[in-house]
Parts: sequence; structure tokens; C-alpha cells
Amino acid sequence: MRASFLLATGLFGGSLLAANLTYAETAQHRWIESGADKAVIARHSKSPDGRHGLAWVVAAEPGAIDWSLLESDPDSFYEKYELRELWVVDLTNGKKLCSLGSSVGYIRPGSHRTLNVAWGPLEGGRRFAVVAYDWKWGTDALIVLDSGADNCRETQAGQRVDRSVNALIKKGKAHAENYDIRYSVAGLPEHGLKTGFANASTIRIPFTAKIRESERTAAEGVVTLSLARRTDAVSASVTHTIIGPSGDDPFSDDTRLAKADRELNALYRGLLRRLGPADQEALQNEERAWIEQREKQAADVKSDYYENNRIVRDQTLQRLTEERIAELRKRAASKEKR
Repeated sequence: MRASFLLATGLFGGSLLAANLTYAETAQHRWIESGADKAVIARHSKSPDGRHGLAWVVAAEPGAIDWSLLESDPDSFYEKYELRELWVVDLTNGKKLCSLGSSVGYIRPGSHRTLNVAWGPLEGGRRFAVVAYDWKWGTDALIVLDSGADNCRETQAGQRVDRSVNALIKKGKAHAENYDIRYSVAGLPEHGLKTGFANASTIRIPFTAKIRESERTAAEGVVTLSLARRTDAVSASVTHTIIGPSGDDPFSDDTRLAKADRELNALYRGLLRRLGPADQEALQNEERAWIEQREKQAADVKSDYYENNRIVRDQTLQRLTEERIAELRKRAASKEKR
């Protein structure tokens, strides 16, 4: 059994982190100490800006926990210990905001179950997130979070999303089937174009529906959720569902990457038109080599233990693309002066 991410935390005076420790000071460690307790931030659960994350309270006495496993074999640590409680936490201020799972009952990753989260951008000090609780056959719970400075609220959106997806799939079928649907929350881009958060209150989630008896894929597509805040609650409604592959081009998913890539292509084509044949060939060869190097650098980047690997990769791709844009702009400006 392998976990999609690893969590553990301890409670000290209602706060996830010790009062004299900041997130920046402890981010390099797999655990922190807070009084008699130790706590570990969830792997891959940190929001892109580093403010929010998830945490796992170990159901064991502190003295009975082998914390060295977090260094030597993190997956074994996860397999060995039970989970007592899942928290949504403010990492910047060291706060527990709420316990996750009250809308669906007790949640415990393990036994082929995993938990993944996608965070939306901050808006007025609050942000939405979508958490997918997956098991062997698909997504068991799809939870929408609304987190602020001192609290968070949640609602279970899985059933209404399932109804929308099932209805669309069955329109094209001669007979009804029972489908297991998995919603791919892990690895969504930070700012999505085709998938991920399109804005602070809209998220597009890819899904795959399979027939359990045969494990045959019946359909794949993207479901769009509109999220809203009520006085003391959070709501989610399905605004659009489409059947069809979402594609795997990284620039088609991340809006900032897509914008930077379009700008780079325009600059490259414009510069190419102003060069002679020999210089054109040289620039083409240079661009191919640069693209290959960019992809390699992004693939080799080592993400923070707590960060989403996809987000770190996208940020690296964007930085390298913007650096190349600046370089081609200088060349274009130099051509104009001649």
C-alpha cells in the first residue's frame, strides 16, 4: 500500500505549530515539535502560496511513534500508524482551522484510499478548495472547502456531481450501467484553462468513469463546479459537464503558461521572418535545443516536500519561458536599431 501523500500532526493549545515557530522556519523539516507533540505537514497538500495545507493527527501516544521513519521510509510511517483526525490548517499563522470530513463522516486514507486537494486563489482573505477522497473503485467523497483566517466550512459535493456525470454518460448508452467515477484533483494546474481553478470560485475537474465489472473505461471528461459562500455555509453547483479527453499539453491547462508560450511563439516567428536563411536555421536549431533543455530542467526540479509537484513544475516552466521571452525581445530590439 502506498499513500498519495503523507500526513501527521499534533495538537498544542489549539494550534498546529508551536507559538515560537513559524512555517518558514520549519518547512525544511518533515516534522516539528510543539510541547510534547510532534507534527508533520502533509506532503503535496500545501497551497501554491504556502498558506494552507492539510494535516494528519496520529492515533497513538507520542512516545509510541517511531518518528525516524519519516526520514528513512515515509511510506512505511504512513502504513504503520492509524489516523485519528484530519485538519485543515493555516500554515502561515500556525492554526488549525477545522477538522475535515464532518460532512461525510470519518475519513481515513489507507487500505487503497488516498486524499488529494486543489486550492483556489485567495479572494478577500478566503479561498475555496476541493478535496477528493479516493478508494480502489473511484472517488468516494468530493468535498468543497471554504477557508478563512480563523475557520473553514465544508460541503459534500460528490453526489450531485455524480448525478450530472452519470446523466450525461447514459444519454449515449442503450442501457444503464453502474459507473465508478474518479475525479482527478491531484496534479491540477495552479491557474487552469481547461482544468483546475479558472478563477477564485470556478474549478474544472477531469473525471474518468469505469464499469466496475469489466474495469472498462466508459467515458472521460471535465465537470465544472461553481462555488459560492453563504452566511454560514458553502455551496457547489454543476454548471457544465463535457465528455471527451481534456488533453495532456501542459500549456493548454495552465493559463499563465499558455499566455507566456503564445507570447514566446509570436516573438520567435517575428524574429525569424527578419533573418536571412543561415541565421534562420541557426535560430531554429537554438530554439529546439532551448525547448529540450527547458523541459529537462522542469522535469528535474526538486519540489518542496509539502508542495504539489505539478505546480512547482509549471512555475519552473513559466520562469524559463519568461526568461526566453526577455532574451528574444532584446534581440528583436537590437535588429530594429540596425
